[in-house]
Amino acid sequence: MRRAAALALFLAAPRAEAHAFRSGSESYAAFVEGASVPLNDPGILICLAATGLALGIWRARGLPAVWPALIVGLAAGLALAPLAPVWSGIAALGLGILAAVMGVTALPWPRWALATLAASAGLLAGFASLQGHGWGELPLSVALGVFFGAHLALVVPAGLVEACRRRLVAPWVMIGWRVAASWLGAVALLLGALSLTPAA
Repeated sequence: MRRAAALALFLAAPRAEAHAFRSGSESYAAFVEGASVPLNDPGILICLAATGLALGIWRARGLPAVWPALIVGLAAGLALAPLAPVWSGIAALGLGILAAVMGVTALPWPRWALATLAASAGLLAGFASLQGHGWGELPLSVALGVFFGAHLALVVPAGLVEACRRRLVAPWVMIGWRVAASWLGAVALLLGALSLTPAA
C-alpha cells in the first residue's frame, strides 16, 4: 500500500520548475523578480561573475570589446529558454569553471575566445533563468528583469577589476583578482560535484 501511495503521489506531482514566478504581478514587481533570479541562483551568478572577472583580467576595457556578444547570447538564451535542456544549470557551473581558469591563467587570449565565453555565459544565464516556462507564459518585464540582473552580475566584477587596474598599478592587485577567480572556480567545482552526486 505504501508503495502504491508513493507511486500515486509521484505521478500526481506537478512539473518542477527551477524558478517559479508569481502570476499577475505588476510590471515593476515582475521586473524585480526577474532581476533577482541571476543574482540569487548560485550557478548563474558564479558563471556570470567569473566571466566578468576573466574579462577584467584579460585586458583593460575587456568588457566593451565583447559586449555585443554578451547581449546576443543573453537575448538568445531568453528567447529560446523554453527549448533549454535540463542540464543548463550544470552547464553554467562548468562554464564558470572555464571562465575562472581563463582568469587565473591571465593569458593573452584572442578576442574571439572571450567573445565566445561572454556569449555562452549570456546564453546559459538566459536558459537557466527561464527554464521550464513556455513562450508567452511570463510577462515581458520578467525577461527584461533577467536581462538586467544578468548584466549586473557580470558588469560589476568586470568594472571592479577595471577600476583597480586604472588606479592601482601594483602587481599584487591583479594577482588578488586572479586569486578571487580561483575561489569562484573552486566554489563552482564544489557545487557541480554536489549537484551531480545522487541523493542518499
